[in-house]
Amino acid sequence: MNILIVDDEPRHLRGMAGMIQMMRPEAKVKTAKDGEAALALVREEQPDVVLSDIQMPKLDGLAFLQRLKEEELRTKVVMVSAYNLFEYAQRAIRHGAYDYLLKPVDVDKVEVLLQRLDRQLAEEERERGESAEMKQRLELASSAYRYRLLHQWLHGVLPPGEEVDLEEWPLLRQMNTLVLTEIRNEGEAFPVTELVEQLKQRVSVYGEACVFPLQTVSQHSIRLVTVLKRETQPAAGIEELRSCLTEQTEIWRACGAVSHGIAVLQTEHSLNPAETFIPKLYRQAEEALEYAFHEEWASVVTFGHEIGLGHTNPVFQLDGELLFEALQEQSLDRAEAMCRAAFAQLSSQGRTEPKLMKNYASLTLMKLKSRTSGIIDQQVGSALANTASMAIPSCASSGMLMELMLVRLAEVHKSLTDRKQGSGELAVEQCLNWIQEHYAEDLTLDRAAEQFHFNPSYFSTLMKSRTGRSFSDHLTEARIRAAKELLAGGRLKIYEIAEQCGYRDTKYFTRIFKRQVGLSPEAYKHTLRPQTGGGDRP
Repeated sequence: MNILIVDDEPRHLRGMAGMIQMMRPEAKVKTAKDGEAALALVREEQPDVVLSDIQMPKLDGLAFLQRLKEEELRTKVVMVSAYNLFEYAQRAIRHGAYDYLLKPVDVDKVEVLLQRLDRQLAEEERERGESAEMKQRLELASSAYRYRLLHQWLHGVLPPGEEVDLEEWPLLRQMNTLVLTEIRNEGEAFPVTELVEQLKQRVSVYGEACVFPLQTVSQHSIRLVTVLKRETQPAAGIEELRSCLTEQTEIWRACGAVSHGIAVLQTEHSLNPAETFIPKLYRQAEEALEYAFHEEWASVVTFGHEIGLGHTNPVFQLDGELLFEALQEQSLDRAEAMCRAAFAQLSSQGRTEPKLMKNYASLTLMKLKSRTSGIIDQQVGSALANTASMAIPSCASSGMLMELMLVRLAEVHKSLTDRKQGSGELAVEQCLNWIQEHYAEDLTLDRAAEQFHFNPSYFSTLMKSRTGRSFSDHLTEARIRAAKELLAGGRLKIYEIAEQCGYRDTKYFTRIFKRQVGLSPEAYKHTLRPQTGGGDRP
C-alpha cells in the first residue's frame, strides 16, 4: 500500500508517518506539508491512500478534495482534523472523502481503517480482473522480493517455507555448478536485464540454468550469479564452461572489465542437502573471483585445491638498492625488467593472494620514495606515496598494478636523469662505480676526492646532495653486499670474508655486518642453508 500523509504541523506529520510505518512496515509512506505539495505528489506517485488535514495553508483539505475530483485523480482520501463537528465530516464526505478521523488519532481506529482499506483495495483489484491470490503471487514474484530470497539462499539463511515462493527452487536444490560474475565500469548504468538474459542463453547449452543479479558491490560494479545443473559429472567439462565464459567476456568488453569465479560441487558432497553446501560453494566462487585479479587466468578462475589458490610460499626478490641503482642508468630497461621479473615470480602463476601482491607493490614504492627523498622532484615523491596508499590497493588486475609501478618508475628515472648535469654529477657517478671496483682496498673520502680532483669537504657535500648518502655509507653498502655473496658461497671462513671485503679487523666487520643486516655473519650464513633466495618482505 502506498500512503501519502498531509499536515502543516511538522510534529503531527512525523507522528502520523511513524505510526503508519510501524503498523504497516511494508507500506511506502510519503509526506507533504500542504495541499499544493500533496496534489503534486498525487499526480506523480498516485498513492492508494491520502491521510490529509483539513485546515492547511495554500490549499486546505476540502479544496484539495475538490481538485482531485476535477482532475479525476482516483485515490482514497481520509480527512484528519481536530474539529469534532458533524458539519466538517459531512462536507468532507460530500467532497469525496473515504473516511474521517479526529485528532488525536486513536491507534485502534487507525488499524481498523487500514484493514478496511486493505480489503477495499483488494476488492478493487479483483474487479479489475485479478484475484486476491494472483495479486499475492505477483507481489511475491516481484524482482526485489525474489532476489532477496535468492540472496538469503546463497548465504544459507533462507527461512523455512520461503522456498515455495521461488519458481527456480527445484533447480536450486539440484544445482552442481555456481558461477559468480563481476562487471566493473566507470560509465553509464548497467543494462542488468539484458546482461542476465545474455548470460543465461550462453550457459544454458551446458544444462538447466538460472541467472540473477546480486546487490551492487559499488556504484561502478554489479555481480551476477549463475546456477547450473550440468548433466555431466561436476568436475568434467569445466574447461568448456571456462571457454564459454571467456567468449562472453570478450563480447561484454564494452560494458567494462569482466571476471568470473567458478565453484563446482564435489562428488562426495552431491548427496547432501543443498542447504548444507550452497554457502560453501558461494564462498568458493567468491575466492576464485578474487584471483581473477591475475591476468594469467584470462578473467575466468575455477576454485579447486588442485590449482593451489593462495597455497603458495611467495618469494619477493626485488632489492631496493639495486632497483635504485638501475634507475640511475641511462636506460630504464633494466629497472623495468627487474620489476617485471620480481612480480612475475611473486605471482606464482596467478596463485598468490592478490592482497599480498598489492602489499609488496606499495612497499616497493614507499621504500623507493624513502631512498630518493631529497634527490628527486617533490611531486614525483608525492606521486609514489599516493600510488602506494590509494591507487594500488584499488587495482582491479595485475596488469593495472604493473602499469602503475612502471609509470612511477619512469617518473623517478626521469627525475634522476634530469639531476645528472655538470661535472659534479658525473664525478659522483664515477665515484660510485669506483667504490664497487675497489671496496676491498683501504678507501677513504680523502682518497676518493683526490681521485676525482675535488676538495674532500665539497666532494662529501656533493655526494650527499646527489645520492642522499655519504661516501662512507656507499662504501659500507658495497662491502656488505660482497660479504653476503661470499657467505652464500659457503666456502670461506668469516675472517677470510672480512679481509676480502676490506676489513682488517674481524670483530669490527662482524659488528658492522650485524648493524646493517640485523644478523651476525655466522647467523646469516646459517639462514642460507634451507634456501639461498631472499629479498624484502612487507
